[in-house]
Amino acid sequence: MKKKLLAIFLLVSSLTFSEDRILSFEQITLDEKNELIYAIGEKTPYTGIVEDYKFFIEDRFLEGRVIFKNGLMEGTFKALYPNGKIARIMTYKNGKTEGIQKVYYESGIIKRETSHKNGLVDGLMKSYYPNGNIRSEVLVKKGVLDGITRTYDPNGKLEVEVSYQNGVQVGVQKGYYPSGKIMAEESYKNDKLDGIVKMYDESGKIISEEFYKNGNKIK
Repeated sequence: MKKKLLAIFLLVSSLTFSEDRILSFEQITLDEKNELIYAIGEKTPYTGIVEDYKFFIEDRFLEGRVIFKNGLMEGTFKALYPNGKIARIMTYKNGKTEGIQKVYYESGIIKRETSHKNGLVDGLMKSYYPNGNIRSEVLVKKGVLDGITRTYDPNGKLEVEVSYQNGVQVGVQKGYYPSGKIMAEESYKNDKLDGIVKMYDESGKIISEEFYKNGNKIK
């Protein structure tokens, strides 16, 4: 009985130690072959916390407190700007991005929100101007553009709508005046202009029409 209790105690102690273990960035190393993190001098992939893990984000290195499980990132954590404000909130599962990932301007305003699944962008991706207004809305499926992409001007007015199917432009793409009225319509097939292209003035009057086939203008 005593031996069994001792074994349980040692197991619990070992698990607690692993979960509470904290290292600095200088105390770990990346095995590039299997893409796992190890404590320097150890042969078992690292489980625990890295207090000052370095991230390369938006053309600079930033730090964050990161949890590793069996050498892979696991859980939700933050990278911070030097001013202490959040630069990015990330969620990982088995070393791959999962769920909503967020990037912020140094001002604290949200810059980008991206839905991930199993390490790939999957779902709606939104970006924002520094003033907080929406900049773009992009639909992605397993890392590939699939659906309608919308871009906006700094005032939040819709500028362009582009339709994608499996990464390829298809259907009618539209451009808009700041007033919200239609400026242009372009027909696409297999990523090339194919069909009628119309331009409008702000009153809604058609000012030009052109026809295309497989990317080539028909005279």
